[in-house]
Amino acid sequence: MKMHGYYQIKRAFVTMLVLLLATVPARSQSDASVNVTASDFTIPAGSAIDSNANAVILATTGSLEFVGNKHNWVSYEYKVTSKIKILNRKAYDLALVKILLYGRNDRQDKLTDLKASTFNLMDGKVIETRLDAKDLYNTELSKNISEAKFTLPAVQEGSIIAYSYLITSYHYYYLPTWNFQNAQYPCLYSAFQIGIPDLLRYLTIRYGVDSFYETKSKDDFKTLQMDAVQVATTIHHHSWIMKDIPSFKDEDYINEPGDYLDKLQFTLVQTYNGEDIDNITTNWKVAEDKLLATAEFAGAVNVDNASNLHNTMVKICTSDGDENTAARQIYNYVHDNFTCVPNDDIFLEHDLYEVNKLKKGSVAEINLLLVALLKQHGLIASPVILSTKDYGKHPENYPVIEKFNYVVCRVRTGKNMVYLDATDPTIGYGKLPLACYNGHAQIIDEQHSGSVYFYPGDITETNKTFVTIMNDEKGEGATASYQYIPGYYHSYDVRNTIRKNGRNQYFKDIQQSYGPDVTIGNFGIDSLDQLEMPVQITYDVSLHYDEGNLVYFNPFISNHFQENPFKAQVRQYPVEMPYPLDDKYELTMEIPGGYVVEELPRPVKVSFNDNEGFFEYIIQKDESGIRLRSHIKLNQATFAPGDYASLRDFFAYVVRKQSEQIVFKKK
Repeated sequence: MKMHGYYQIKRAFVTMLVLLLATVPARSQSDASVNVTASDFTIPAGSAIDSNANAVILATTGSLEFVGNKHNWVSYEYKVTSKIKILNRKAYDLALVKILLYGRNDRQDKLTDLKASTFNLMDGKVIETRLDAKDLYNTELSKNISEAKFTLPAVQEGSIIAYSYLITSYHYYYLPTWNFQNAQYPCLYSAFQIGIPDLLRYLTIRYGVDSFYETKSKDDFKTLQMDAVQVATTIHHHSWIMKDIPSFKDEDYINEPGDYLDKLQFTLVQTYNGEDIDNITTNWKVAEDKLLATAEFAGAVNVDNASNLHNTMVKICTSDGDENTAARQIYNYVHDNFTCVPNDDIFLEHDLYEVNKLKKGSVAEINLLLVALLKQHGLIASPVILSTKDYGKHPENYPVIEKFNYVVCRVRTGKNMVYLDATDPTIGYGKLPLACYNGHAQIIDEQHSGSVYFYPGDITETNKTFVTIMNDEKGEGATASYQYIPGYYHSYDVRNTIRKNGRNQYFKDIQQSYGPDVTIGNFGIDSLDQLEMPVQITYDVSLHYDEGNLVYFNPFISNHFQENPFKAQVRQYPVEMPYPLDDKYELTMEIPGGYVVEELPRPVKVSFNDNEGFFEYIIQKDESGIRLRSHIKLNQATFAPGDYASLRDFFAYVVRKQSEQIVFKKK
């Protein structure tokens, strides 16, 4: 059965705990009714609700049970009930409910038992306004996905909206995720119950940081009617309850907020039809064998299967080139001539020969084409699958294939292993986009399969700024010659900005950042088209010192911390920087004519968590000039919540120090 087409729906998550379902404790769920009483309008005080809440989820419950179907197998019935109080207009969007239905024709999800009402309290009485059945709309979003939506009537500030529905689905291999926590609104009660027959085995992945209020489990027996066949099986019931769940507090330096929401996700690992056991994703060896045999993935890059690309490879590669030269020639051909069409699927939709002919394709299609061409030359090349940062993390010990959304290429040239992505026009040979640095990735190859890791902390990214300030001949001011050499990924951002807006606009933006009283000129930028190199940005800044007995001058004319990036007093989630920080700033300046140095900032060197980083500020003067060297370095990119206070204090110190001024006094 070809199932990967259903895995194109975007999901984001972080694995906090991985369990086989049979070992998860649980409890029976109490069903939250759509009925509303006057007491429901009084919200109890609690730590989950803050003064900024625009709505409160009073209760949300879900249950999933399996039933037999006419295709001699199982379907599931998924019931959802939700009750929400609207506090103000900013939460009116909750009155629009959208439900995705998957599949097509007789295997499309069926939505039934829809009940929805708005309740308002008037003169102590609860007034109910029910949804009219004709106000339910269905829209086809794609070949395999449709959307049912409705808007609850008579919603106003203070209303309670309540609805319930049942979905019957054939898609037992893709169960819905249950979210206990909402990204925007606090929730007072959330419960989920599931009953799994022995015919199926699921991996349960637990996300988030809040604790369950109760969990329980029990077993019983049930007979499933599968067309004309009755199957008696043990049912493993599990339930989970959370109470007083705060809304998710989004913070800076989080790769994907969805990674940290409290939720449960279920992934099919095994089926048993009474005679045969099918291991879907029990271990990586099983998953790799399936991927290697799949024509829409590794099967397409097999040397024999992709032999129709051999002539293209011959035209690309010079006959006398070594492995490194051949790899670069093939990479440049794909990188420079193909347009990438966004897609979160690791599988092919088109044959590689067709992709090569059309000169466009998805990330998977372009990078698998790259792998195939490299293999046609006889190079050892393999596809590598991973989950990008915005897609969320995945449990590296379990091959949950639908949680991978990106494919890159690995090639051996001599003794070197090089990782390539030919889909991004501003990424160079041997470089991967920052989004790929999300931890575990998996190499899929008949002889060289295995895990590889792309961690943000492994990136070396050094930003260098050099400033030389010379007095003008008239003694009315000075000219600062500015040179900035950003690290590779900051250079990548510069290239993308110029690609989008143009070089002139880029320098106009720099001029605007200095304000109208500062004149910028002699702009230059080097290595813009050398994609494996950092760029170099240069320009001159005309400075005018304030006239008076004392002149105050901040030696950081650019590239410094003007405010602390970590403002919150406390933080619940890790700090995830894109890469370790390494910023260097060097200044050489002449003392303004007619002045002497009255006061100089003190040189300092402070460490962060002993050996995890430092801030150095070295300044000295002689009769004619001043020299400053500032260096901020953090050796890692990710910091646990327990390190947040020290990280915040470290940057507070950096901000204060970089704001200190040199004082010049007139002779």
